[in-house]
Amino acid sequence: MTLRTALARWYGVAVVGMRRTLARTTHTARQRVRFSVLGVAVAITLLLVVTGIGMGLTGGATVQDDDVDYWIVPEGDGASSPLISTDAPQFGSVHDTADTIRATEGVDSATPVLSQVLRVTAGNSSEYVLVVGVVNDGGIGQVSGVNVSALTHHDPYYGDGEYDGEWTGEVALSRSAGATLNAAAGDSLSISGNKSFTVTSVDSDGARTVGDIPTAVIQLSELQTLTGATTHDSADQFVVGTNDPGVREELEDVYPSSTVNSRSEMTASQAMDSDLSVALALTAFVVAISIGTLFVVTTMGLELVADRTQLATMSAIGLSGRTQLGIVGVQILATTAIGGVVGALGGLAGIRLTNVIAMRTLTSEPIAFSHPVFVLYGVAVAVLIGICSLPVLLLVTRRVTGGVPQ
Repeated sequence: MTLRTALARWYGVAVVGMRRTLARTTHTARQRVRFSVLGVAVAITLLLVVTGIGMGLTGGATVQDDDVDYWIVPEGDGASSPLISTDAPQFGSVHDTADTIRATEGVDSATPVLSQVLRVTAGNSSEYVLVVGVVNDGGIGQVSGVNVSALTHHDPYYGDGEYDGEWTGEVALSRSAGATLNAAAGDSLSISGNKSFTVTSVDSDGARTVGDIPTAVIQLSELQTLTGATTHDSADQFVVGTNDPGVREELEDVYPSSTVNSRSEMTASQAMDSDLSVALALTAFVVAISIGTLFVVTTMGLELVADRTQLATMSAIGLSGRTQLGIVGVQILATTAIGGVVGALGGLAGIRLTNVIAMRTLTSEPIAFSHPVFVLYGVAVAVLIGICSLPVLLLVTRRVTGGVPQ
C-alpha cells in the first residue's frame, strides 16, 4: 500500500468517525455522548479555574503599586511564601542604604520594606494581619495597596540609628484590614502585644494587592522593634520610584547579592518561581486527567456495548477490525475535543464568576488570572484525556466485535 493510499484510507476513516460522532451527538445517542462531553467539560472547567487562581495568587508576591518602578530583592529563593515576602533572605543597614538610593540622580522615592504576619487586636477583634514597615519619604505614595501619606515622614523612631527617637504608633490600614478588625481612624490597636498604636487612616479606594490581604502599614523602625530586626537594621526588599530607566544600573550596585526587577519582570518572575502556583496547576492537571479519563472510559464504554449491532453491521459489509477501531478512535477523540471546547469556555466563565464572587464577599480585586490561551490549554488536555482513554476503549471494541484487527 502506497503512502498516498494509506493517507486517503485514514482520511476516510476520520471523516466517517467525525460524521458518526455528529450523528450520535445530535440524533442517535444524544444522552450517552452528551454525558461523555459533560464529564470532560467539567474536568476541564475545574482545571482552568484552579490554574487561574494559582496564577492570580502569584501576582501578590511583592509590594507592588503603580507608583513603584523597581524592586531590589535579595538573591536566592529563601523559604518565603509566594503570597507574602516573609522569612526570606534580608538586607541589612537599610536606613542608610535608602538614603543613598534617594540621593541617586533620577530617583523620586525609595523605601525599605519589612513584612511580617502578626496578631493585631482592635477592641474585641483579634486577627492575624500582614504588617508592613516602610519609611515614608514623602513620595512613595502607596505600598501594598495602602496609602502611606498619613504616616510621619522619615521614620522618627529610628533617630540616629539608636532606635531611641519619637515613637509614633501610627498605623495605616487597608480596606480589608479595617473591615476585618472593625477599626476606623482614631481607634487604638495592639500589634504583637504592643498597645501603643493608633489608626491614622483606613484606605478606601487605593490600589489593591491580589486577594486584598488585610494589611497594616507602620513605620519601619517600629516594626523592626516588634520583630527583633533592629540588630542588623533589616528589611525584605526596597521599592524605588523613578521615571529614569538609567537608574537601574546604579541600583544593581547597591547590594552585591541582589536582583533589580521592574514591575513586569517581578510579576513574570513570581509566576514562574512560585511553588504554590506550580503545585496548584500540577494538581489540577493530574485530577482533570484522572477524572476525565475515568468518565470517558465509563460512558463511552457503555456506548460501545450498546452500539454492538452497528459494529457487527460494519463487519458484515466488509470493514476490517482495524478500520472499525480507527473509526471508534476518531469518535473518542472528537468527543473529548468537543468536551474540551465546552470546558474551556466554561473555565473562562468560571474564572469570571470566581472573581465576581470574591470581589463581592472577600476582596476588592480579582483573585484569578484569565487569558484566551486557556482555551487552547483546555482543548489540549481534553485531547490528552481521549488519548489516555483509547487503550481501554479499543479493547472494549475488540471484545464487543469479537474480532482481531486485520
